[in-house]
Amino acid sequence: MRSLPAFLLLAAPALAQSPADLAGRLPAAVAGWERRDVTDFEARPGGAGLGASAEYRPPGAPGVATVFLFRRRAGVEEELRRAQEEIRALAPMRQYEVLAARTAPPPRAGWRCVVMEQAYAGGQRADGHLCVGEARGWAMKLRLSVPAGDEVREVLGALATAAGRAVP
Repeated sequence: MRSLPAFLLLAAPALAQSPADLAGRLPAAVAGWERRDVTDFEARPGGAGLGASAEYRPPGAPGVATVFLFRRRAGVEEELRRAQEEIRALAPMRQYEVLAARTAPPPRAGWRCVVMEQAYAGGQRADGHLCVGEARGWAMKLRLSVPAGDEVREVLGALATAAGRAVP
């Protein structure tokens, strides 16, 4: 019997993990935000390759953050472009308009971020922070929405760190 090269044996545990398993490894709380639901998109019909997500909310304050983990399909720039298209496509259904998008400082080295300014039908304004990174064949995407002008750099950094740790 032939033995496998050592690098394949080391990579096997990471490749065997499902995205939902990885999302389940995310901490219960990050920078004061509490984890809520973990969603396994892969288990849904037509969900192959969509990965899984975990939602976080700040207790007693408006805002929502979602950490997505999925097997990398493209580079960071392409994933960031796709994610911006998704946000624009959801606008009519969620009753908001994207007013502008601007580059934002990344929470960690190797990540790319944008902030998409959003105006909702009821007059509220929000900042939709979107960051994408990758590690060991996995893509990590952060989407965080808060009232316009709220400072979230610490939360984004903590979520990016948690996502990186969840990926073996």
